[in-house]
Amino acid sequence: MPVLPVAGAVMGVQFRGHIHAEQGPLSQAGVTGIQSGVRGFVHPEATGSVLVRFTAQGAASLGAPAAELLNRSVSLDELLGRARATELCEQVCEAEDDRARVLAVEQFLTELPFASDALVGRASRLLAQVGARSVGETAAALGVSERQLERRFRQRVGLSPKQFARLARFERAMVAARAQLSATSWQPDETSEGCLSLTAIAQRVGYYDQSHLVRDVREFAGTTPRQLFFRSP
Repeated sequence: MPVLPVAGAVMGVQFRGHIHAEQGPLSQAGVTGIQSGVRGFVHPEATGSVLVRFTAQGAASLGAPAAELLNRSVSLDELLGRARATELCEQVCEAEDDRARVLAVEQFLTELPFASDALVGRASRLLAQVGARSVGETAAALGVSERQLERRFRQRVGLSPKQFARLARFERAMVAARAQLSATSWQPDETSEGCLSLTAIAQRVGYYDQSHLVRDVREFAGTTPRQLFFRSP
């Protein structure tokens, strides 16, 4: 199953089955850092997981430098120690239903040490907005130099502010496209993407034009918008 990149790390705890990535089976509990492109995951059997989507700097609570998680899947054993990871897996597996599993993971997360970098938090919110300012303008609005913002952003998020803004905009485009498709029963013909209104989507989420959107889809998803939105689920 192809999984598109998002602007935050994702933690998963499997309570049934196993998930495989390119390098082989993933650990029962682990974290996949921010990805620079589409990645394939395989479920060779029925699988049940609790997934956590971190905020831009939320994975810092796991103690690893953000850059070390980029384009990687890392076991919680490696990050927090075997005893702590095993305890979490046991609690999730022994929970009586999905609500109890989610509560177990939430409790686990609240016990992790985490101090948000307020500057990075404000910057990530500004950069994720439609019509976001340039990195230089964002830094000026926050009262720091562009170099200071770049350094602190990379430390906490693992990406440059510009890379983060691009990925956040790509995410908005995916959400807008799916919303547009769910609102219509239209089916594509063999030659055209026009009825998907890529131009409208591009304008709505902050791209300069349709071509700009198509370039990002090719980079982040490795395909064309038409192939991405209309392939079999």
